[in-house]
Amino acid sequence: MLYSFAKNLIIILLFVSQSSLGQTQFQASELTRKSKKIKKQKPQLEVSTKVIKPITVNFNDYSHLALVTINNLNSSSKGWYDIYQERLSGSPLKILNPFYINKKKAIYDREFLKKIENPKYLYLEYYRSNGSEKDPLETKLTKVIVRDFKNNILYSVEHTNVSMEETLSPFINF
Repeated sequence: MLYSFAKNLIIILLFVSQSSLGQTQFQASELTRKSKKIKKQKPQLEVSTKVIKPITVNFNDYSHLALVTINNLNSSSKGWYDIYQERLSGSPLKILNPFYINKKKAIYDREFLKKIENPKYLYLEYYRSNGSEKDPLETKLTKVIVRDFKNNILYSVEHTNVSMEETLSPFINF
């Protein structure tokens, strides 16, 4: 009888230690998962827009928007021109991508559309870069300039941590 009591006690103790060990492991994995989730959350970045020159013309008076300069994070590849053309596809203006106008010429001179002086064209310069060393790591700076065929600035704005969609919206929603 003492033997069976000791046997039952050992089984109960083993069961209790196993279940509490399992619970401890479960709690540890739960804490690890939560801490990883916290690490993945990005800090809230300050968003700002500084209008250098407000829109002074009616974009409806123009027919085309030429992608003259697209420089995204120090890259000015055909892929970026294609992305911006696609993002601007909702615009009432016809988007002129230099790689679709003349691929050979665009390879050597992406800004050749600037030389087409048409009074119905707007010329877009779009620069996106990382913030300075003093800014938070994820900071993105964007400068947008629109010129007319006489090289006059019609619109100029600087954005900090503003999405591409928002920076391009003046050319879609007018």
